[in-house]
Amino acid sequence: MSMSRNTATPTAPTTPRTRAGLLTAVAVLLVALNLRLGMSSAAALLDALRADLGFSPFVAALLPTLPSLCFAAAGAGTGAVARRLGAERTVLAAVAALTAGLAVRAVPATWALLAGTVLGMSGLALCNVLLPTLVRTHFPERVGLLTGLCTTTLALGATLASAAAVPVAGAVGSPSLGLAVWALPALVATVVWGARTAVRAPVTSASMESGERISPWAMARTRLGALVTAYFGLQALNAYAITGWLPSLLSGHGMSESAAGVVLAVAQAVGIPVSFAVLALAKGPAGLRGAFVAVSAAMLAGFAGLLVAPMALPLVWAVLVGLGLCSFPLVLAVIARSGSGPAQTTALSTLSQSLGYLLAALGPLAVGLLHDATGGWTAPMALLLATAAAQLAVGTALTRRRP
Repeated sequence: MSMSRNTATPTAPTTPRTRAGLLTAVAVLLVALNLRLGMSSAAALLDALRADLGFSPFVAALLPTLPSLCFAAAGAGTGAVARRLGAERTVLAAVAALTAGLAVRAVPATWALLAGTVLGMSGLALCNVLLPTLVRTHFPERVGLLTGLCTTTLALGATLASAAAVPVAGAVGSPSLGLAVWALPALVATVVWGARTAVRAPVTSASMESGERISPWAMARTRLGALVTAYFGLQALNAYAITGWLPSLLSGHGMSESAAGVVLAVAQAVGIPVSFAVLALAKGPAGLRGAFVAVSAAMLAGFAGLLVAPMALPLVWAVLVGLGLCSFPLVLAVIARSGSGPAQTTALSTLSQSLGYLLAALGPLAVGLLHDATGGWTAPMALLLATAAAQLAVGTALTRRRP
């Protein structure tokens, strides 16, 4: 019997480069998933933690501020660490620190809550700075797609943590144990990044390991560096202030803690479908300016609603705030596409995130101290309304066409 000739097109073999690329994509998305889990869960449980551990109003104001301070301090040294260890090994060490920090918060003590937050958020700082560089290095033709996937995954993680933090803490019996549960996704990311460092493509593109060094402070003297840093700082200030305190604001006006967590989850979830649309709109100069103005104006409108009538239409204000949170993927895309190579991208990312998060740290702290001093939410929201207006102005200047 004669064999019939097989006319099917042969399947292309999976090469080491392809496997490494797929594993890198999965690893990057796992890092993005963990970028907000620890922070959003802490925001939703802030009142429960304060009641359980009995810490002071200053500690209550400090806790939402610590992530920004850690991002500023640890992020400034990311470039030096990455040149010494390599980008992938640096991220591996960072997610391991995140896992350990979140696990430490299981101890029901104020010192453990603060120490675990510092350790975990310092790990996140390294990931924050290196994420645009990793995307540009490994996916230079798909920067917009990977940035959109990262921010969508980030929003999914934030939404999950905001909505599930209170029920999870109730299920395990304490808010401290409820925080520690979020070390499990970080552990998964650590394992995958460990596998990523063991699977290297035979030929890699130029990256941090090339030894090229560009000072972030040189970027600060450029118009792009100054405006990107200012915009990054303002959007982070607004984002961390509102996500850190929105549940407490709504609870202070009579909403239950679980319902306030759901409203925060709605604000986080809006970015899931909108991020891709915003990034698609921002491909050209005109679209980029329209996207920056739209998201900044939405944040301004959401803050105005929370100032004037917080309980009238809380879900509407949450949707507007969620649209405003899409400023984060926009500025990340600008960073990832800027510069002549990964070294310049890392310099701009280090500058904007170290100084930007230092500015951002003032937001949650100022909101907490103002609330404690005045006993209400009018002064804190008036402050955030002013910073949202400044974000809109800087975004307009950043996207202004120059000859």
